[in-house]
Amino acid sequence: MNKKEQIPLSILMENSKGKMTAAVNQCIEESGLPAYLIEGILAGILAEVRSQKNLELISDYNRMKEIKKEEGDE
Repeated sequence: MNKKEQIPLSILMENSKGKMTAAVNQCIEESGLPAYLIEGILAGILAEVRSQKNLELISDYNRMKEIKKEEGDE
């Protein structure tokens, strides 16, 4: 078991959220863009993350089907 598997998901999520928030705030500060433009950028990023999530979900379902199929062949 590696170190990440030992850390509770809730802690990993909070740590990731904190890092993302800090990174976004740094970008906002450095760019000087107004909030209405930042909102559009973040909406685009969220759409990309949702697409990635859907791909991962499909991959997980396919992996589960393969495992069940292999178990049925034994």
